[in-house]
Amino acid sequence: MNSYPSKILLLGEYTIIQNSAALAIPYTHYKSYWSDHPLFDHFKNTIEPSFSKQSLQKIAIDLKSLDRPLLDLNQLEEDLKNGLWLCTNSPMGYGLGSSGAVCAAIYDRYGLQKAVQLSLLKQDLALLEHSFHGKSSGIDPLIAYIKQPLWVHADKSIHSIDLPKKKEGAIFLIDSQLPRISTPLINFFVESCEQPAFNQSFVAPVSLAVDKAIHALIEGNFKDLMQSIRLISELQLAYLSPMIPTIARKLWQEGLDSNDFYLKICGAGGGGFMLGFAYDWEKVKPHFDAFETLQL
Repeated sequence: MNSYPSKILLLGEYTIIQNSAALAIPYTHYKSYWSDHPLFDHFKNTIEPSFSKQSLQKIAIDLKSLDRPLLDLNQLEEDLKNGLWLCTNSPMGYGLGSSGAVCAAIYDRYGLQKAVQLSLLKQDLALLEHSFHGKSSGIDPLIAYIKQPLWVHADKSIHSIDLPKKKEGAIFLIDSQLPRISTPLINFFVESCEQPAFNQSFVAPVSLAVDKAIHALIEGNFKDLMQSIRLISELQLAYLSPMIPTIARKLWQEGLDSNDFYLKICGAGGGGFMLGFAYDWEKVKPHFDAFETLQL
């Protein structure tokens, strides 16, 4: 059975808006998949509304407005009538690209002429996500579709990469258990970017640190990665406080003071998951007893 993973923007949150590099990875702990299990009626009240049969039927109708025939919509509508639905364990509002997984699932099953080249795939999937989700870069559904990490360059070109298996250190998610609304946070960042001082003090150094962190991660150099993550963490705490949940700020500072671990925003921030980086997970684990954590 094909499944479509969630995505984590590991590096480049917010600065990607200002044309910095970014690195996003698939995360298979949360995923979506098609099902025609007869127990749908039992489960339909527990799955996320965006993936319910009724919502998928509405999406199928909305997709008819596409400028060119991208999908076999007749077959999609027929399958939905016959009991097909999309099962997911991805939490909504956590920045995990849940709508991207929906697009990847629909495109994979019902695409008429599926693109092969990454840039064309990205265009198709962006068009698909835009049709029912508003503006889309195509990155989220592309990661769910190809199931590989994506390196987004400053010039917006992309290519898939293989990351080395970690031999040292730990990268992990921390669940704030707080929902978040991304629009006001993104507006805060965009408005801040209108100030030259913000660009000089935050955007420029963080963009450089992101670029260095991506190279360090690809090269398997955890020490250099942590040096860049420390700077990103420090500047996010100083300049992006609305994106950092109040319950995490003390812990955030503890990491910077001890140099044992560093926290950074995951996606839009403000709630959902945060990202943690540590030299020694067993050593820092007690700091996170109040939170649910997931290692990547």
